[in-house]
Amino acid sequence: MHEIDEHISLRAGSIEDIEAVYSLNKAVFSECWSRASLYSSIESGYDLLLCEANGMLVAYLLSLSILDEVQIMQIAVSNDYRRQGLASRMTNSFISSATDIATITLEVRLSNQAARACYAHLGFEEVGYRKNY
Repeated sequence: MHEIDEHISLRAGSIEDIEAVYSLNKAVFSECWSRASLYSSIESGYDLLLCEANGMLVAYLLSLSILDEVQIMQIAVSNDYRRQGLASRMTNSFISSATDIATITLEVRLSNQAARACYAHLGFEEVGYRKNY
């Protein structure tokens, strides 16, 4: 595990960052998005927030805005940087920069207790469950 005292920065991502995002996506999700899906999402208007430690991608948040609603599609944090508040930091930054947004939603597996605790701490409420998610 790396300590959070490293230089951590947040920045907007772009199509040029997709290879690094894809690598992190594969490393942290058992059911990762394909490279083509990630490229397509950015090309079609999804927003990407990157978290870097000393210039290296360690986390990202991918979201889709439609009118006054935002769906957070993915939050990924490198295994070496988990449990250090990066998901909270990215989500708080994302929320504070969101203007004219009425609703922010996300989905998380019931078995992902760490993510559910993080989202509850950030003020998200559980409003429903999808079977077999």
